[in-house]
Amino acid sequence: MQYLKSKLRKFGEVKIGILILGTGLFLGFIFSVAFKSLYWNQINIIDGEYISKIRDTIINHSILLKYVLWNNLRIFILFWIFCSTALGIPYITLSLSYGGFKMGLFITVILMRYGIKGILLLFAYTFPQFLVYLPVAFVCLRAGYWLCKSMYHETRLGSKGKIERVVKHLGLIFVLGIALILGCLMETYIGSFILQKILYLF
Repeated sequence: MQYLKSKLRKFGEVKIGILILGTGLFLGFIFSVAFKSLYWNQINIIDGEYISKIRDTIINHSILLKYVLWNNLRIFILFWIFCSTALGIPYITLSLSYGGFKMGLFITVILMRYGIKGILLLFAYTFPQFLVYLPVAFVCLRAGYWLCKSMYHETRLGSKGKIERVVKHLGLIFVLGIALILGCLMETYIGSFILQKILYLF
């Protein structure tokens, strides 16, 4: 066990994170191909009628913004709550695995349905908000990992010491939260516009 821990430590947390994400991505690809018959007719994003509905809907941006904010901020808050506990690193591992799996499933389904043209649809669903979401996610994962590790795996801290460590991260968490809200605004007002325009090609 000590040998394995030593090897993992030398490998580095970023490379391990990429490996976990890549494994989830690969499993998502395998699942989407192997079990296509179980889900193919139940996925909205490949249904022509559903795409037409999104394309032709007059968007109420205030309602959409509330939905996008709720979806992203609850994940953000839950992430930092877990990273402030001993469950932080297992939670990060699970998040990367599940995120990779969903990504692999989503990309494969789109490409199986639309072929090369599906790349355009992937762009429509993710641009421009991913320009903010990706760096925010990266910084959150790395900072959350080191917060949890410093409190529970490197040194034995009392309650006061743990609180001090969390307080030191509040400034970073606040900045990341503001950046996340910016990404939500981009998704709501710019992303939805781009998505509707591109959907006219499908």
